[in-house]
Amino acid sequence: MVDSSSRPRAGARKRRRGQLDSSALERLPLHPGLCANCQFLELQASKTSVFVRCGRSDDDERFPRYPRLPVHVCLGYEKRPQEPPSP
Repeated sequence: MVDSSSRPRAGARKRRRGQLDSSALERLPLHPGLCANCQFLELQASKTSVFVRCGRSDDDERFPRYPRLPVHVCLGYEKRPQEPPSP
C-alpha cells in the first residue's frame, strides 16, 4: 500500500530548498512568519492554492510537514542566505 500523503498532489509544483517563488509567497492569505525567510521553506503551489512545507520535516519528525501559520517560534529555523542582486 502506498502512503498517499507522501505523493505530490496532481498539478502541484514543488519548490526545492533555496528556490523561492516570491509570487507564490505573496499569494498566501496569511504571512507565514519565520518560514518566509527560512532556508528550509518549500512552497507547493497550484493554480488556486499555495502550501508552506517545512523541509526539516523530511529528516526530523519533531517538525510538522505543513506548519500552522504564522510560525513565531521554531527550533529548526535557519535564515536563508541572501541572494546576490541580479545584474
